[in-house]
Amino acid sequence: MKTRQMILCALFAALTAAGIFVKIPIPGTPMSFTLQTFFIFLAGLLLEPKFAIISQAVYTAVGLLGIPVFMNGGGVAYVLQPSFGFIIGFCVTALLISLLVRRHMLLLISKKNSESKFTANVKIIGYALLTLVVLYMIGALYMYIIFNVYMNQSVSLEVIIISYNGIFFLFDILKFAAAITLGMAVLKRLPSNISVYKKGAA
Repeated sequence: MKTRQMILCALFAALTAAGIFVKIPIPGTPMSFTLQTFFIFLAGLLLEPKFAIISQAVYTAVGLLGIPVFMNGGGVAYVLQPSFGFIIGFCVTALLISLLVRRHMLLLISKKNSESKFTANVKIIGYALLTLVVLYMIGALYMYIIFNVYMNQSVSLEVIIISYNGIFFLFDILKFAAAITLGMAVLKRLPSNISVYKKGAA
């Protein structure tokens, strides 16, 4: 692994951890808006697939080792928290974003794509929404299992999706849009990323 890539992996692992501490309470609810997923989206948009997933794997490992970088602390026992499914989903999401969204952004920037700009942008938006859906599917299913099997609480999947995660999904759409805008601006200024893509590494 190149030194530059190692530094970027460490940087995005740190940003993901830091993002959880930037909390804005949502009025009328016990929940808070954080910047964590924004940095996860950026990791996928700016890093090659293997480095994108490594950055989130490092973040997850640090939390499981006991450093309180998760929403409610850290440690191995955190795997029994209902929200841990989203932490698993972070690795999958970062990988998918790099494979799908980043790939089409680089094609659009390189102007080697035979598709129209409109079609390319539609694909970028479509893949972005797909990766978000995958993240929330993993998170919701894990939450359902923990609630109903481990905690022995009867909570339907519908309630988990709508009541527990619905508002966050909407916020994440906005954060993803901001991340794509920033990511596109950065990638346009990094021609090395396009050359890496041409070699098939991305």
